[in-house]
Amino acid sequence: MIYQVDHQKKSVTIEDIYDEHMYIAMLSLEELKTCYQQFHISQNSLKRCEETSAFHQNVIIPHNHYYYGMIYLINARDIFVKRDAFSFFIFKHLFLVVVLDDEDHHIEDVFQSSSDYVLERGISITRLVYYFLSELISKDNQYIEELQEEIEELENHDSEEESLSFTHHLRQLSKELLLLRNYYENLVSIGEELEMNHHHIFAEDDMRYFEIFTRRMERLSENVQMLRELLMQANEAHQSKLDYKLNKTMQFFTVVTTIFLPLTLIAGWYGMNFQNMPELQNPYGYYAVIFISLAIVVMLIIWFKKKHFL
Repeated sequence: MIYQVDHQKKSVTIEDIYDEHMYIAMLSLEELKTCYQQFHISQNSLKRCEETSAFHQNVIIPHNHYYYGMIYLINARDIFVKRDAFSFFIFKHLFLVVVLDDEDHHIEDVFQSSSDYVLERGISITRLVYYFLSELISKDNQYIEELQEEIEELENHDSEEESLSFTHHLRQLSKELLLLRNYYENLVSIGEELEMNHHHIFAEDDMRYFEIFTRRMERLSENVQMLRELLMQANEAHQSKLDYKLNKTMQFFTVVTTIFLPLTLIAGWYGMNFQNMPELQNPYGYYAVIFISLAIVVMLIIWFKKKHFL
């Protein structure tokens, strides 16, 4: 679909495109292959569209008279789902979006809504690009707030019984936030590259839009970094609880060992059964040993309680 968007949104064909008008277009990769020469797109750029990256790297590359870019969208609410992907070409009078993967039609919906929105506020190629990119991440602030609430909820349910589940959830969130941070940093790079305005594709008066976009991506990246720090604090608090529990357990076993150490000495001493040991012949020797052992245990317990070891 190709629209002329000077004063109203009007569907046109490739043959109807002239430099004195403004256009926005959305094509599939197969459609682009049949008409890329008419858009004066190089074969190298077409190949870049076909060679999707295994690393889902977002890029933008300036060519002689246009920008080429590739974006893999992340759904901040569910990062590990299959990503929507599209390429785009920015000419002086045309913004062309090439859909590579859009099962939920999110890119198509944004394409329609952003072009309508710009049409109401005055058309320029800069505004077309800005509002399209901005609309793609319009709900990300809300999703990041939900991630913060999820981390806070996770901290509230940090208990010994759910320690394994807590650690697993923590690692999962850490991976998500790392991917999100890299994603927004890629978008910051795209915004900075657009600010360079190679070949003066964009009007100088409109360059503030890309500055706004770049600052917005930087804020999102900073918010994600803040969540990563919050997650690290939650992990440290969790580890402190585990360390405290381990220390209490070791302290208990240390106290028990200390109490039984003198009893073991007494048992070993009187277990030698030498013939001349007077206690062996004393009718009260057995009871005396029991009394001494109990007295030692009681004194040690009192001493441990005074020292707050028990």
